[in-house]
Amino acid sequence: MNLDAPKEPPTNNDFLAAAQHKKQRGLISEFIGFMAENKLWWMTPILLVLLAVGVLLVLGGTGVLPFVYILF
Repeated sequence: MNLDAPKEPPTNNDFLAAAQHKKQRGLISEFIGFMAENKLWWMTPILLVLLAVGVLLVLGGTGVLPFVYILF
């Protein structure tokens, strides 16, 4: 084994072959994978609060608004 020999960079075909063998993931799955890989679990509570506020805004525009006030 020659350690001094330069390694060949991956070719474009290697990248395409690796991409074709993986199953397509959804948006939520991709985001969870991103957070796990980059150790960004501290973002979870922030995203949950933003999601809850978004749901309240959507429900505020419907007839469910009087029932939302009961929760608070």
